[in-house]
Amino acid sequence: MTYIPHTEAERSEMLKAVGVARLEDLFAHLPEAVRSPALDAPPGLGEMELSAELERLASKNRASNELACFLGAGAYDHFIPPAVMELISRGELYTAYTPYQPEISQGVLQLIYEYQTMIATLAGCDVANASLYDGATALVEGVQMALRQTGRMGLVLADGAIHPHYLATLRTNLTAMGVKLEVVPPDGGGFESALGALGEKAAAAGDALACVAVGYPNFYGAVADLSKFAELVHGAGALLVASSNPFAFGVLKPPGKLGADIVCGEAQALGVPLQYGGPYLGYVASTAALVRRMPGRLVGQTVDVQGRRAFTLTLQAREQHIRREKATSNICTNEALCAMMAHFYMSCLGQRGLERAGELCLSKADLLRRRLRGLAGTSGAAIKDVPEYAAFHEFVVETRRPAREVLAGLLKKKILGGLDLGRYDPKRAHEMLVCVTEKRTAAEIEAYVEALAVL
Repeated sequence: MTYIPHTEAERSEMLKAVGVARLEDLFAHLPEAVRSPALDAPPGLGEMELSAELERLASKNRASNELACFLGAGAYDHFIPPAVMELISRGELYTAYTPYQPEISQGVLQLIYEYQTMIATLAGCDVANASLYDGATALVEGVQMALRQTGRMGLVLADGAIHPHYLATLRTNLTAMGVKLEVVPPDGGGFESALGALGEKAAAAGDALACVAVGYPNFYGAVADLSKFAELVHGAGALLVASSNPFAFGVLKPPGKLGADIVCGEAQALGVPLQYGGPYLGYVASTAALVRRMPGRLVGQTVDVQGRRAFTLTLQAREQHIRREKATSNICTNEALCAMMAHFYMSCLGQRGLERAGELCLSKADLLRRRLRGLAGTSGAAIKDVPEYAAFHEFVVETRRPAREVLAGLLKKKILGGLDLGRYDPKRAHEMLVCVTEKRTAAEIEAYVEALAVL
């Protein structure tokens, strides 16, 4: 069994050397209550048998091309040019660690520098970092940047229409720091960001308020003009953090151009395939004034001793990532591989390509939304209503029966129909979040409508 490194004889020799008879004796000092019970696991398999068993288990999965995917909520099914995977599969890229030694890492450093430049341009900001874990930790890091910059540790206001996973991660972090987080529900209990209530609370918070975090587009796909709101937040002496899907910036004005100080979120949509939950790609971009508050890696351009263009990690000491409470950030793992995938994706599409992909998402989502609205109220249809609000490529649909039942019916027809919002709020058990990307065809959209007409 080649995947087990030590033989029984080797293990016995090591145990004898440390003076114990069994591996379990090494943990005898621990109370019984905190020890894991013995696993009733079957004996190990040989490599050939193990491969056959894994193939059998894998065959139970549905291939992605068997389902028409209308599910989004932070992980999106976009078309990725084959060149992206071909380039990222080069050994010098997928085996590379954090490029601390610039003299041997110029290629990787240049790719990351270019990625940062693209993300900063997309977000409408001055600077972007090399990469974070995911959208949830990116929001946490963005808020921590604001806390460090303002020096205010009293209050953070957050839009209740930000992704629930992101808000849960933020709450965990701020609770540990002793900072109060107040999450404000969407305006009117609907799906649009709570800008009105957030503005009132920001104005009344005084010197306690460090920042306000909003979604753009938010979890429900809703889009709002942040420019007036940004002025209000800045008037309260706080910073504005926008949790955003950068794919949308191909067609929407980016938050950095609307007054956001920090733009962060999940960049999986930029060329990282759906991967059962990860690894994904968090990003943070900001104004130049906040560059020294930025987490993760930051690559800069310089010249070497011979005057040639060169790249290196900059504005941070290497040790800052392990300095505990004195460090700029708790981010220690570099997501450079996913960042380079995004780099290749954006390079392949270019500015016009990303704009065109966004236009297709927008138009196809609008087509499905109008077709479903036509079903609302129709006898026998599963659709009750399709609320009106400005959205990008995701929107909410109200169902007659619980959304989980409707989605189960769609799955039987090989349609991954959306997300049951009742998973996050029991009051929304009859609502589902539907996403349409450029990959969805007219035939798939029509099949979706026809299926809901009779469910």
